[in-house]
Amino acid sequence: MKPIFNLLLLVVTLIMLSCSEDDIFTRATTIKVVNLINGADNVIVKIENNLINYATTKAKVSFDDYRNFSFEASINRQLEIVKQSDTLNPIYSESLHLKGIHSLYLYGALENEEWLLIEDKPKQITDSLVGIRFINLSKTSGLVNINITGETATVVSGLNQEVETDYIEFPAKEVDGSYIFEFKDGSGNMLNSITVDPLQKFNVSSKKNLTLVMYDFGTSQKVARVNSY
Repeated sequence: MKPIFNLLLLVVTLIMLSCSEDDIFTRATTIKVVNLINGADNVIVKIENNLINYATTKAKVSFDDYRNFSFEASINRQLEIVKQSDTLNPIYSESLHLKGIHSLYLYGALENEEWLLIEDKPKQITDSLVGIRFINLSKTSGLVNINITGETATVVSGLNQEVETDYIEFPAKEVDGSYIFEFKDGSGNMLNSITVDPLQKFNVSSKKNLTLVMYDFGTSQKVARVNSY
């Protein structure tokens, strides 16, 4: 019996060696839910098969904030998002079959919400650098140009609505200080700006990426910072 057992063990070992890591282990899919909906209170996130009490749940994302949620990768899962003030009418309800990490941006006006789901592909950033990605979610600004105060070169030109850039690397040492990113329309008019200290909320030696997203806020525009991975 021992030779047969050894043969079976060898076959099982060869099969496992021939499988990829994804075949052997179930990986988690992560979605970062970003709430940029004008006039909305908290939104509540429900993942299929997870029982939820809307009155007491902590699965909430407040306005101008974000939170990560995870579920099994490569398996269909229903993701539903409702406003805390109206749990009967979902503002997002989709069956997702995903791998890896993603971001779901909720934006627009109350009762006229929109969303953008994108796959995140963070860069492996070396020390003293930070990767910054830009997204235009404004429906009123048209194409957007982005530059840094005091510099003549344009960082991003003609960024259209619902378009994200790749992560662009910037120096991130203490001596580099903060950056002021200016968001302008095609005529050069300032829409808004945001000051970014690349070291804020990051360990200097860690791998770091962040996203700057412009969105409509009433009759003007705002820029939100979303720390990535």
